[in-house]
Amino acid sequence: MWTRERNTPGPGRAPNQLPLLQRGHHRRPEDGACVMEYVSVLAGGKFTDHPRCTHPALATLARLVNDWIDDDEARSKLALLAPDLIDTGRGDLRITQCVVASCLQGAAAARQLPPAAERQLTRARRRIGDIERGGSWARIRLGCWQVLNPPNVAVSSAFQVAIGQLRGLPRPERNARLSTLLSDAVADCRRTVDVHSVGHADARAG
Repeated sequence: MWTRERNTPGPGRAPNQLPLLQRGHHRRPEDGACVMEYVSVLAGGKFTDHPRCTHPALATLARLVNDWIDDDEARSKLALLAPDLIDTGRGDLRITQCVVASCLQGAAAARQLPPAAERQLTRARRRIGDIERGGSWARIRLGCWQVLNPPNVAVSSAFQVAIGQLRGLPRPERNARLSTLLSDAVADCRRTVDVHSVGHADARAG
């Protein structure tokens, strides 16, 4: 069992031996850890499954994937994603939409989306585009939308679509697709945050 004392890496680095991640939340690292509790330790913060270093939408997805994967070995491989879950645009309005879109794209990879989910995916992509075009009105509208649809609610809804699409698949394939869903979401979010940072740097340089 991985513990804070026996195998604590430096901030942002995974240890040589991956921890055995478990479902649910834990009171202390000696009792075990889910992927987000592991992230909190890597980031050097308080032991919690809601670390402030990760955007709430991405943290919600990570907890859901952690708990839905029903194989210990497959779940523990999520620890490889932990360093990239740190510093993921906590205040960026696009991230919730990015995670929602990633869930629905993962669902679509399994089988064709129902019409309502297709429309949800289209809306998420459109909202990201509206923000990236720099419209202040788009930011206000999206900010209001997120007050009524907090990240955990929006992501949980999209994730349930993915679970429905994956239902009936063999267990190893279902677990693999869930891992890929989270991996793709992390990559999409980091790409979104990095592009945003570069854009601001170029604007300052200009």
